Amino acid sequence: DTSPSCVHYTKRGQLLVGDSAIGRLSIDPENTKTEFKRTMGTAVEYTFPNIQKSFSSEELSAEILKMLRSFVKDDELTAAVITVPADFDQVQIQATSRAAELAGFDYCELLQEPIAASLAWLLEEENPGGYWLVFDMGGGTFDAALMNADSGVVRVVDLAGDNYLGGKNIDLLIFDELILPKMREEYAIEQLLADPAKRSRLTSVWKKVCEQYKIQLSTDHKVIIEADDP
Repeated sequence: DTSPSCVHYTKRGQLLVGDSAIGRLSIDPENTKTEFKRTMGTAVEYTFPNIQKSFSSEELSAEILKMLRSFVKDDELTAAVITVPADFDQVQIQATSRAAELAGFDYCELLQEPIAASLAWLLEEENPGGYWLVFDMGGGTFDAALMNADSGVVRVVDLAGDNYLGGKNIDLLIFDELILPKMREEYAIEQLLADPAKRSRLTSVWKKVCEQYKIQLSTDHKVIIEADDP
């Protein structure tokens, strides 16, 4: 099963993770956190006003791993394979391992995402070999890896990436460059935009809508955007 990497705390202090949490992003963005993979291994902490507590990226990631672990009902899972961006440094890798420990895993094998993608592709190939490029743009990170397979051995020849570039940036650009200028034409919102909390709320509400526009453009040539959509 799959699930969005999102954590939310309700007013009563109930923890919501995954699909149940992502639905609260536009309603209560201050108590809903996502895309925290970008800050793995840093001192950044995410504050939830509803419970007056802050958590690190690995602590929030551990909640995602616990939820994924709960999808398996019949077996006691003690080990996991977790994929990480190819450009993750040692500090970020160690933080990911700590998240696995916090989630209750005794052993964790970390696998670079382009290698994971290549292994999945090679399973479908009759005569795997040669060079290919894995182009990976996720919600928060981007990687491009040159891969090679020879005599059954898969390796990363070279890679480049940006841990602060992803789908999130496209969503925000759609809002900042297309929607916000139009809203300024049609509505008196300058006072709202001058308030950081209100502007953050407006952006959070629209980001989810912009993500849906972006997804729709994967199959359609155009989408119709209304300034009062949310």
